[in-house]
Amino acid sequence: MPKKQKALWFAKRCAFTLAVAALCYLLFGVLGSGCLWWQTLGLPCPTCGMSRAWLCALSADFAGAFFWHPLFWIIPPLVLLLIFAGAERRWVQKSLIFCAALFAVVYLARMVLLFPHTAPMTVNPNGLLPRLFGGYFS
Repeated sequence: MPKKQKALWFAKRCAFTLAVAALCYLLFGVLGSGCLWWQTLGLPCPTCGMSRAWLCALSADFAGAFFWHPLFWIIPPLVLLLIFAGAERRWVQKSLIFCAALFAVVYLARMVLLFPHTAPMTVNPNGLLPRLFGGYFS
């Protein structure tokens, strides 16, 4: 691939990443909607606490960041991996599958240890599942 095409390819990936980050910030930060999963279903999502973890990490409170979400640190390497290597390569796909499995294991552990009374793994009583199956979430 010529140098000019590589630069354009890189710029497009960076622009896309920034656009997604800006959209997430707008939807969840500015509008204050919070987690759509938690609002709708009433249960915490696998990334619950990630925003609060990054707020703690940015203020150098790493113990707090690990409390809110122990995998907060994995997001920048994933973003860089996707920007620089792309998702087409087999080893990148395997890395993404590994990270998804890691998120699932951490989610299950947090559900067992923290759910339903310890933040960030709390129940939204107005969510769909707590209204349908209220007795299971108390």
